[in-house]
Amino acid sequence: MQASEEINRGREIAENICSVCHGVNGQANTAGNSVLVPHLTAQNEQYLIEKLKHYKDKTLEHHQMSLIADMLTLEDIKNVSKWYSSIKVTVQEIE
Repeated sequence: MQASEEINRGREIAENICSVCHGVNGQANTAGNSVLVPHLTAQNEQYLIEKLKHYKDKTLEHHQMSLIADMLTLEDIKNVSKWYSSIKVTVQEIE
């Protein structure tokens, strides 16, 4: 599967599952003010993969995230992680 396909599939997962809390674009509905629902925009891909795998195997326990991770295959985890990590952040200077 090519990277663009993986990203598109990851976006689909984000739209259908993750967006309720983390937003499709990775901007959490809590505005990032909650340690329980962080922003995912531009997060490191490998970090996201490892966290989701840990929720899935119960190394990390969080009621909602563990349930969600259980619904995802390893391929889903890699694709959604690729999606969120592919989002670019632009920082602009304040004038």
